[in-house]
Amino acid sequence: MTKLKLKLKKENPALIKKGNEVIGKIPVEVENIRPDLIKNMSFSELKQLEIRAGKVIYQLQDFFEIKGEPAEEIKIAGNLSNFKYLGAGMNSGTIRVKGDVGMHLGSEMSGGQIEVEGNAGDWLGAEMTGGIITVSGDAGNYIGAAFRGDKLGMNRGFIHIGGNAGNFVANKMRRGEIVINGNCGDLLGAQMIAGSVYVFGKCGKRVGAGMKRGTIVLFNELELLPTFSYNISYFPNFLNIAFRHLKNDYGIKIPDQALNSEYKRYTGDNTELGKGEILIWKKD
Repeated sequence: MTKLKLKLKKENPALIKKGNEVIGKIPVEVENIRPDLIKNMSFSELKQLEIRAGKVIYQLQDFFEIKGEPAEEIKIAGNLSNFKYLGAGMNSGTIRVKGDVGMHLGSEMSGGQIEVEGNAGDWLGAEMTGGIITVSGDAGNYIGAAFRGDKLGMNRGFIHIGGNAGNFVANKMRRGEIVINGNCGDLLGAQMIAGSVYVFGKCGKRVGAGMKRGTIVLFNELELLPTFSYNISYFPNFLNIAFRHLKNDYGIKIPDQALNSEYKRYTGDNTELGKGEILIWKKD
């Protein structure tokens, strides 16, 4: 398979220097770096692909060493923590990043796959409608969420965060799955409409605030809002099926204690429809 390889240059227009010391970085918008957009370009067109840094429009070759040909798979190496909108809106192909990535990774994507060997910023997968995003490290706030003022967040697709996540994960989520191996901040699943979220670490305050439907599965005790009602402690077989799906389809490592275990079930938020559920693993 033909692959396109991009390596971030040590000297690029986004670096703010004082003498030989880098004292800052200009935000760089790279929504044009998408396999579905570049796969049919010529190499000359690819080198001249537009990238905006601040108020200035640059070309791809100003930031990256380019090897290979335009292809369905793009491999990128370097610290892209100030690069925004990578893979935003993509509908096919694969992006693999070795290094950190900035805000809006894969936002509004409808298909394809993004893999990050590093950390990611805020708004990862915001309002995505399909595709797969995996991050080996930590990610920021508003994962799979709705943009401010919009009614729907993530609406299909899959997100896996290997480390910790910030606040407002799955805000207004409509469909899809989010798995977080580490800890999560406040307001997980706030105003959630449907979908499934799994958090294997600890969570912050106000989980599920305003949620209408959907399922949140937690593996550490926490104090829920008083607008959630305790129902029952039971052994949900559907979770074993869901865990097998996560393991077989996405390679997620499921803790042994999660399988065939007892969970406490709460429903809410009773200020809304009250049809959401929060399952909390019950320790022996």
